[in-house]
Parts: sequence; C-alpha cells; structure tokens
Amino acid sequence: MENTRTKGRGSGSMYVALLLTALDDWNEDLSDDALIEYVLACREEMLGALPRRGEGTYSALASEIAYDRALIKLCEAHDLEVVAANFAHPKEERAHLEFELGAAGYDLNSLARRRRT
Repeated sequence: MENTRTKGRGSGSMYVALLLTALDDWNEDLSDDALIEYVLACREEMLGALPRRGEGTYSALASEIAYDRALIKLCEAHDLEVVAANFAHPKEERAHLEFELGAAGYDLNSLARRRRT
C-alpha cells in the first residue's frame, strides 16, 4: 500500500524506479526504535559498500536502495514529506532527508556514533 506522503511516482529515473519497486515490496511493521536501528544498519552497510576499482557496482547500488527505502520509511513515520522523484539525485535527496530528520530530533550521525560505542 502506497503511503500518500511519498509523492512523485511518475519519475523516469532508473534509480527512482528501482527505489519505488523496493518501497512497494516493504512489508515491515517496525516500532520506532526498531526502524531507527534498521536505518542505521542500512546506512552503515551503504557507507561501507562503496565500489572499488574493478569491482561491480551492484552491491553498492543495492545498499543505497536499501538505505534510501529505510530512510523514506523513517521520514514517513515522522510525518516528513518525501518526494520520490527527488531521488533522481539520490545523494542530494538523502542529505536533505537526513537534515530534515535531524531537525526533527533524529540526528543519524549522532545516533550512528552512539550505536558504535
């Protein structure tokens, strides 16, 4: 079931199409704490999955999609509007949503640091 706060399903970007498919496949019902933990785990995986010279990029792409999907779900859980079409530029939209979450009291950098200690 599509969340009405996630707008922009008509974008032509291949990344957006992949992300929307991943969102359609979401069937998790996580508590807020569990969702935050999932977001942080996906973020850590994405940051560690940067492709190296000569390696394929599929695992890095899958990590980005997983993180962005989790990030969107966290934003939706906190009534922050998400425009899926903005993920045509995923790094910029990711930074924007992370900023919005920080303003709402969910600084992912701080939470990730606390998680590592």
